[in-house]
Amino acid sequence: MHGLFRRVVGERAALLMALLLPCSVLWLDKVPSAEIDMTLVGWVTAAIVLFHRALEGERRSPYLIGALLCVAGGTLTKWTAPAFFYLTVVPLLAWRGQLRLLVGWKHLLAVGIACVACALWAVAVVQQVGWDALSETIHKEAAYRFAPKASKGYPWAELVLYPLAVFAAHLPMSAFALLTFRRRFWAQWDARGKLLLQLLHCWTWPNVLFWTLVPNHNVRYALPMSAGLMGLGVMGLWGLLANSERERRGETPSLLALHTPSLTLRVRLVIAFLTCWLVAKVAFVELVVPQRTANRNAEATGAELRAHVPSGAPLYALKLKDEGVTFYYARPVRKLTDPRLLPSGAHALLIRQEWEDRAAFGHLQLLCCMNDQQGDPIYLVRHP
Repeated sequence: MHGLFRRVVGERAALLMALLLPCSVLWLDKVPSAEIDMTLVGWVTAAIVLFHRALEGERRSPYLIGALLCVAGGTLTKWTAPAFFYLTVVPLLAWRGQLRLLVGWKHLLAVGIACVACALWAVAVVQQVGWDALSETIHKEAAYRFAPKASKGYPWAELVLYPLAVFAAHLPMSAFALLTFRRRFWAQWDARGKLLLQLLHCWTWPNVLFWTLVPNHNVRYALPMSAGLMGLGVMGLWGLLANSERERRGETPSLLALHTPSLTLRVRLVIAFLTCWLVAKVAFVELVVPQRTANRNAEATGAELRAHVPSGAPLYALKLKDEGVTFYYARPVRKLTDPRLLPSGAHALLIRQEWEDRAAFGHLQLLCCMNDQQGDPIYLVRHP
């Protein structure tokens, strides 16, 4: 994002973008949590920035291929990456009257390379776990995201609440983003600046609309569009800073540069905000995060598992989703889809639902009962 803004707006605006990008409650909460969503943010952001380079220059092929390879990486991380990418790209190209780019050979070549990368990964997965396991996993993930829960039905109230929650999670920068809707704001940018504004708007609002309509909501699902919304906020803030300085000097307002070294009141406010945010960040990481994870005992549970499972023997898991425990276990863990495939003498971790299913798991010997990071019981068993 720093490089994107540096090419279009200048070094100082790029520095402001880099400093303010992580200044949202959403980033504050998710970054220290090793959320896979943050990896998805990286892939989607890289893909969109590379696509912007493709629109800027004449040599489009390398940047388009790089963008679609990033989409492939995001797809293999969390399959929603293509949705975030094309919900940005299609409205942007439609806005600029360049939709023909989508059926051009350069874009189709890039898509083909990305599909080959995903196909190679799928072949490797099928060889390890089988086609049924792969297709079932993809189907469950899609059904969870797009099918409303039968007990609750479609969450109509969230059609209003979800966008407000996304907006609130990015305050105060999201408030500055609203300034970019003004016609006077657009009139003061050159062609490159308007392209950047179009990109950021298409990155933000189509994705907010689409993921609001999707039945199952969580604010963290908005993370891949976070950079676009924060970018709009920086553009709006930069406009205030630039115009304030120009007006102070009695010049015509312009958003394209802020060359004066003097510090206006608004610049001082930005510095004060960043200082407060740095203090909040340090306090959150040093105080809140340790308290949040104090009772999860993932390290202790992993050590207890190592004490019961012989070294060199794999540990099997079926429906267990607590990857924190298996991470601190620090030994091989294999997934099974059918308890009948558990080898004789092997160890397995069961959740409560599996342990209480005596018809399927009653023949297994209980070694010990522990708790996962959410406090739910997990059972270490051994096949006789």
